Amino acid sequence: MKDLLDIEGASGALYRFRLHDTNRELPATAGNYLIVRREEGALQVIGCGEAQSLMSARPLWAEAVAEHGAEQLYLRLNVARAHRVGEHEDIVAKHRPQLVKNEG
Repeated sequence: MKDLLDIEGASGALYRFRLHDTNRELPATAGNYLIVRREEGALQVIGCGEAQSLMSARPLWAEAVAEHGAEQLYLRLNVARAHRVGEHEDIVAKHRPQLVKNEG
């Protein structure tokens, strides 16, 4: 999969996420995250979250791998709470992932 992922929200806005090496520690920075897998050649968003610390994405990532065959974790550093929440809601509205976490 690509290092950078542009994902469209229901509004038509594009959001750029960076691939995270899941063998490395997650950053303590606030942001949004996507959990994805390939299904029949197409990218499927199976998890989406926003957090004050991206370190809190670890449990949802583990669940997504164990129960949904997740393959990659993408991060978007986004400190401003209002932006994080708005982007999260926009992505969820378009992709309807099975796993959603909003720390709001």
